[in-house]
Amino acid sequence: MSDNSISGFVSRNKKAILTAVAVSGVAAGAYYNYRKLQQEQKGSSSGSGASKGSSKSGKKKNKKKKKDSSSSGSASPSGESKSSVPPYPVNAKGEPDLSNRESFTPEQIDSYALALKDKGNEFFKAKDFEKAIEYYTLAISLKEDPVFYSNRSAAYVSINNFEKVVEDTTAALKLKPDYSKCWLRRASAYENLGNFSEAMFDLSAVSLLGEYSGQSVEQLLERNMNKQATKVLGEKLKENQGKESQLPSNTSLASFFGIFDPVTTFDDYDEENEADVVLKDALVNLFKSQTGCYEVADEKFTKAAELYRSQLEESPDNESLKKKAAIALEHVGIFKFFKNDPITAHINLEESLSLHPRSSTYIYMALIMADKGEANQYKEYFDKALELDPNCSAVYYHRGQMHFVVENFKEAGADFDKAKELNPDNIFAYIQSACLAYREDKFDDCETLFSEARRKFPTAPEVPNFYAEILAAKNSLEAAIKQYDIAIKLEEALPGIHVGIAPMIGKATALSRNPTVENYVEATKLFEEACQIDPRSEQAKMGLAQLKLQQEEIDEAIQLFEDAAELSRSFEEKLQATTFAEATKVQKKIRADPFVKSKIDEALAAYRAQGLV
Repeated sequence: MSDNSISGFVSRNKKAILTAVAVSGVAAGAYYNYRKLQQEQKGSSSGSGASKGSSKSGKKKNKKKKKDSSSSGSASPSGESKSSVPPYPVNAKGEPDLSNRESFTPEQIDSYALALKDKGNEFFKAKDFEKAIEYYTLAISLKEDPVFYSNRSAAYVSINNFEKVVEDTTAALKLKPDYSKCWLRRASAYENLGNFSEAMFDLSAVSLLGEYSGQSVEQLLERNMNKQATKVLGEKLKENQGKESQLPSNTSLASFFGIFDPVTTFDDYDEENEADVVLKDALVNLFKSQTGCYEVADEKFTKAAELYRSQLEESPDNESLKKKAAIALEHVGIFKFFKNDPITAHINLEESLSLHPRSSTYIYMALIMADKGEANQYKEYFDKALELDPNCSAVYYHRGQMHFVVENFKEAGADFDKAKELNPDNIFAYIQSACLAYREDKFDDCETLFSEARRKFPTAPEVPNFYAEILAAKNSLEAAIKQYDIAIKLEEALPGIHVGIAPMIGKATALSRNPTVENYVEATKLFEEACQIDPRSEQAKMGLAQLKLQQEEIDEAIQLFEDAAELSRSFEEKLQATTFAEATKVQKKIRADPFVKSKIDEALAAYRAQGLV
């Protein structure tokens, strides 16, 4: 695949994707801001200069007409002088009379239309916009000229009739496709009407035509893109209100639950008690770490919790039932959290704690509080977890993660070290210690810690996978790809999910950063395979969507971006994916428009001539 396409610019310019894709680096053209545009419309002769060619001759004609009119005693818009003779037919009241237009010669039509337009300009300057519209309309009835439509659209802007602005600028552009002022004015009208995708399309054309200066066009494109994405996402969230979200990818779930000791049994297990049987089955499925098992575990934890609630109604003081019900409710809560229902999750976890406090429940509560940005509360829950079990490695690990995120690196390091001390088999504590060293610019220490982890866990795919991420961050792409390959082989050799599709995504991303035909083909295959293995991975879908976009498979890219938005957990992630989807839709429309597409081709030809693509 050649990278000499408009989408090729996308891969090199993320901001361009966020600002309508089609403009991506092609003619980063420019744009007056709307305030300046409004001033121009209100302060000039209604912007009658349309294009660089026709407007100059028009201005010369206008000057001549004004001079001639002045010498014959032409009146102001407030009232015609009785001694003046309008340069167009009038009735007894002195109003334009075009009833005999069939008899007008072509020269008369041109002359009368221009004079009516000039009269409209005078009314426009006097801020009598309704009268200006009347005269522009008369001019248009004689001759469909892009300048006449443009001027009337400017008058409609002044009375906030944006629907009419769109109509008139559209008519002008049919007559003169390179009329930058009308592309610009229509974009402003579309934004005012809330039609942000159309505004983006028009701003893309403004940029490609390059008749306005500065970087404001990018800002306006981004503004409209943000408005469009927020609008679409808001509608989607409203549509899905009340519906339960899907679970995250299997890779994410395996990584999360892999931190905890795999407990598949519990005290006082009674195989005659249906609730106990269901709870045990849920735990077994949870720690199988296999595709499909997480959905089964979620369903069975919910069923077990219901059964225990019923039993506790009959035996409210049964401590054994309380302990087992707490286990079930704890997991119901964390699964609710993963399905983007933090309120219900909080209720379930509080119920679990009221029955029988567990350190893992406090960890889950801490994570929910951290997700909500409640720093004091998540610290409090970690403290409670340690009061309950001072030797719980998972508590130190997760607290270290929180310290890492907020860049309390010293505290994070201490917690990771403690997690390793309490559980020497906690592989993630070793890996995070190495990653922490990298964040602190201690790369030698980072290498040493990864070597330590590699010796201790020689068959674990986690070590080469995360080491590859560090190498990729250092732009050592070839070395990173080798480590990803090792991780992929180790993952395939082990039962269950460990790092899942993470090394496949990592390798595909690294390959994409060195854009060759071979790398794109291999990266696409990796992303496609990752999507098949773990269909709920928004990362895999986002990566594949961007490659499909670069390969000009637009419809597939749009669908993948929309799928990723659906799967993403946070609002910010959903908004990003929606932004990509909406930008790609604009790109599709741009490619289908003959005029704009021709401008893209011209820009690309110019870039090729300069050896830039």
